Formats: sequence, structure tokens, C-alpha cells
Amino acid sequence: MKIILFCLVWVQTFALIIEKPVQIDGKTYILVHESYSEYGDKGIEMKLYTKKANKDALPLFSFTLENQSGSCGAKSTQNGTYEINGSILTLYTHWDRSGREYDAPRGDRIQHYVFDKNGTVTFKDGKLYIERQAKSYDKESGMQYLFNAPVSKAQKESLQQYIQTVEEIFEGKFVFGEEVKQLHEKVDHALTQKKQTRWK
Repeated sequence: MKIILFCLVWVQTFALIIEKPVQIDGKTYILVHESYSEYGDKGIEMKLYTKKANKDALPLFSFTLENQSGSCGAKSTQNGTYEINGSILTLYTHWDRSGREYDAPRGDRIQHYVFDKNGTVTFKDGKLYIERQAKSYDKESGMQYLFNAPVSKAQKESLQQYIQTVEEIFEGKFVFGEEVKQLHEKVDHALTQKKQTRWK
């Protein structure tokens, strides 16, 4: 039985692929929503192609719409949605964790990408607030100073190092104070709208 379970974990399965042509700044692209279940993760990926998608083509752009890993007792989730306005692609993402899943991110991010006339996608800017682990779980990094203001030079440097690392990994500018609440409200609003329609 253990051998069978092990084999099932390593099987990659794409259960559903939905394609839709979209216009971005006057140019036609193929937008794909592709569901997956692999290595203990399941979710939906958005992929954008310059022409009809096939198994050999590399997407111009990809983005996680849904991802869930773990069990009811220790679960991590990622939910996202997007908006296309002219040549601007806006991405909204929320990370969360529950139960005994302490070593997983929680927070929000908004990113903007620009399509040029040649169809190249370029990162423009982004804002984020992310706690990479549970507050009680992380005793070493500068994340603790998001909750307790740093006093010493070493503490301030530790917080700055944490912020720099998160900005590099998640691609965005770290925000604080009231901006954290505003960021979450915008992401939550976008995700609520997502529930009302399949395609954004």
C-alpha cells in the first residue's frame, strides 16, 4: 500500500484546460486556464500564449490562480486573479495558511505588467506585504520586527534584510501601516469579484 501511495504522489495530472482568445492592446493572445494536481499540490494556472497552445510551446506568461497544499490540519493556500486594461496586466495574489502549517507565507500582493507592441511582457511595479512564516514559528529572521519595532542598529538591519529578501523573492515593494490594510482590501475585492465570474 505504501508503494502505491508513493507512486500516486509522483504522477502529474492536468485535468482541465480551458482556452480563450483575448485582445491586449490590439493584439490577439490565447489565454489558458489549466488545472493540475501533482506532488501534493493542486490548483489552477493561468498561461498566456502568442498563438494556439500546445504541449511543446512555452507560455509568454504564467500566473497561479489557485494553489492548495497540505491537509485540513496543516494547509497552505494561494489565490489569485487578474485584470487586463489596455496594455496593462494587473495581478492580485493572497497567501494564507491554517492549522499546523507554520512554515508558509501569509499576505497580499498587487503587480503590474506592461505589454509592448512586440508582445513582450515587462514587469512595471508591485506592492506587497508578506509574513513568510507564522509569527510564533519564526524566531530568527527580521520578520519579528514587523510586530515589534526594532530598537538597536542590529535589529533594524535584520528587518531591512528580511524586507529585501521578500521583495526579491515575491517581486514588489514592501508596504507598512495603513498601506497594508489598503493593499489587503484591494486584493480581497478583486478575489471577491473573481468568484462572480469564471473569466476576468
